[in-house]
Amino acid sequence: RLSDLDRKFFSCVETEALTVCRPEGKSLEYLGFTVLGMTLEYRGELLNRKTVLFDEARFAEVESRLTAQYGMPENHDEQLRSGMAGAILNRVRVWRKDGDVTMLEQFSGKITSSALRYLSAEDYHELMHAREAVRVRGTRDL
Repeated sequence: RLSDLDRKFFSCVETEALTVCRPEGKSLEYLGFTVLGMTLEYRGELLNRKTVLFDEARFAEVESRLTAQYGMPENHDEQLRSGMAGAILNRVRVWRKDGDVTMLEQFSGKITSSALRYLSAEDYHELMHAREAVRVRGTRDL
């Protein structure tokens, strides 16, 4: 719940639909790994989506930790265009439980960061639909 969030450790911005909070401070850990950033999105009082950014070099370790916790994931790999790096394979892993989705992707925003997202099945569907809409010949831009 948003009211349970200790605001002295988070910077929050409120819009009509969402409250978006990011932790303040230099060092942050999640699942035992140092993270590059974290975003908490609230709809009203309830946490709607959590996104955690890791160094891409940690992707396999984060995937292994999540597989131990949730079991074998679905694989939804995709082709990305990444500037001078050219075409690369983005490994996307999905775990589903009780209408919620845990999604881990190897490259998020740039080739040096991976993202772990916790979101509803509906939000996951919207995210993937939006990605599909911008693919050109099966490849989307990073």
